[in-house]
Parts: sequence; C-alpha cells; structure tokens
Amino acid sequence: LFPGAQRLLEIADRMNILQVEALCWCGKKATHQARIVNGVMVTEGEQVVVGDAGTNAKPDEVVYEVLCRKHHMRKVTSKKAKQEHMSKSALPFEDSIG
Repeated sequence: LFPGAQRLLEIADRMNILQVEALCWCGKKATHQARIVNGVMVTEGEQVVVGDAGTNAKPDEVVYEVLCRKHHMRKVTSKKAKQEHMSKSALPFEDSIG
C-alpha cells in the first residue's frame, strides 16, 4: 500500500465498497462507447485517432458517450434523442450526506 492509503485504512472506522456501473442516458446498463465527432456518431474509420497539432484548421469537437447496446446499434445519443441522462447525480450517496 502507498503510505497515504495505509494511513487512511488505519484510521477508517468503516469501509463501503461501491459497485460502479456505467449507465446509458436511458438508464440501462451501458456496454458500448460511442465516439461522437461534431455531433455525429462515428462507426467507421480508424480505431485509434491521433490529432494533428500542426494545422491551423478548426479542430473537430470529439466527445465520448457510453450507451446501451440498443442505442449504440441505432446510433441514438442523448443529444440526438434530446434527453438528459436519467441519473441526476454522478454518485448516488451525495443526497444522503448531512
């Protein structure tokens, strides 16, 4: 263990193990990654893309979104569906603090 982690374990009175699961915008389990370039989901071309820093052209907007299989196959991102993510908080226990 790193010294800092070791000390935290020494003084911790309890430990909660969190099971983290990626969720699609619809709330289902996310199993696929989508690369979205300028608002369009890319499904063909190079698997590894390296940006060219030597050009003066405006860089493409590249974002990644996790999707369930159904939405990945249909190419339906949250922006295309005009939906916000079902989960309001990134971590479920934030509301219980206090």
